[in-house]
Amino acid sequence: MSDAVLKQSELGTCDTVHMAEHFFGYGRWDAPFWFVGPEAGMGKDSIDSIAARFKSWQRLGGGTVVDCSEHHLGFGMTKWHQSHPPMQATWRQLIRLLLAYKGMNPTLDDIRAYQRDRWGRINGETCVIELSGLPAPSMGVERDRLSFLSRRVDRIWKEARLHRPKFIVMYGSGQRGEWEQIARGKFGADGLHWIAEIGTVAAMTPHPVSRGITSEFWKDMGQRLRAFKE
Repeated sequence: MSDAVLKQSELGTCDTVHMAEHFFGYGRWDAPFWFVGPEAGMGKDSIDSIAARFKSWQRLGGGTVVDCSEHHLGFGMTKWHQSHPPMQATWRQLIRLLLAYKGMNPTLDDIRAYQRDRWGRINGETCVIELSGLPAPSMGVERDRLSFLSRRVDRIWKEARLHRPKFIVMYGSGQRGEWEQIARGKFGADGLHWIAEIGTVAAMTPHPVSRGITSEFWKDMGQRLRAFKE
């Protein structure tokens, strides 16, 4: 199995189906800060394949969430967790939001350090998960994104109701319907919604790699989440 477009027969393999249903992402469900995206990105490196990711996930126990650093190192993707890492495009802005929420005016080095040491760690403070369990280089690449979608939305809501995070940031404009199911309501013009049942503020945002969205937007969203009152 390569990192090229998966053929329909490959989408039906047991390993891929198992990952599509059960693998949500990184961190821990009981973390206070949640980030939910449409699907994990995937590099063009020869080492980055569905098969390699599956094997790394299985070595870590095959749980619904695993440690971000350990998972990437497990399939040979070392660059995001090296001593002075490049910033991953999606994570960079989400980390900026989180650090702004915590009252910081984060520098690039602050973001790098958080990405390397704390982002999506099994003993950390973030839950970094996806609607789809299969990574892809882009949404235009064929993946089975629908077979388990409703079941995964239900699982995300079940875990949110159990653990009551301080906030849930859901990003990607094409998934509004799923975000509103998880939030149990409509988002306001400011992109925020109070989930009264669990006492959590939710935000719906563009995808961090969307064109025209500045770093100031993410800092401002973090500050607005911090200041939000029911």
